[in-house]
Amino acid sequence: LEILDFALQEFLINVFSATRLEDVSRRAGIAKGTIYLYFNSKEELFIEMVRDKMLPHLEKLEAISEETNGSAKKILREQLKTIYHEFLSSDARFIPKLIISEGSRFPDLAMFYHEEIIKRVHNLMQKVIEHGVNSGEFRESALSWEQQALLSPALSAIIWKTVFDQYAPMDLDVYMETHIDLILNGLVQRPE
Repeated sequence: LEILDFALQEFLINVFSATRLEDVSRRAGIAKGTIYLYFNSKEELFIEMVRDKMLPHLEKLEAISEETNGSAKKILREQLKTIYHEFLSSDARFIPKLIISEGSRFPDLAMFYHEEIIKRVHNLMQKVIEHGVNSGEFRESALSWEQQALLSPALSAIIWKTVFDQYAPMDLDVYMETHIDLILNGLVQRPE
């Protein structure tokens, strides 16, 4: 729905707390009451907007993890590249910034994002780590690693590109390769 694109624009300009459904209707060029045919509340609109922007990328990450023939290193590399290229080249890059800025004031939205987005990505990463440990590619201690440590550099890149890049541009490809190299070299099974 185009309404979801207009909702994202409005949430980015006014943040969640200050956005009203009427603002989204006006931006979308539709009658004030029309938006209520689709969404009962601002929270419902926000949740559907997040799903619209994030789920296609999550589904792509899941498809990569289904490559049972692939090595864990290859799967993890492709998943991380997808996070960098897919998320940062789409409107999805703005969602974490909204959640960070509004999550403490709207814990239900933060919980929704954690349950439907973050947990899903963490579960995917954990499966790849388990696959790598079981195949002997990754060291066993990786099973106890915190998922946040694996993904935090990608979140930092998203924040940098959406907030600070205009002041100090980041070479995203170099940053991404550095992140992938650090992770894979940390995971690799070392001979005793």
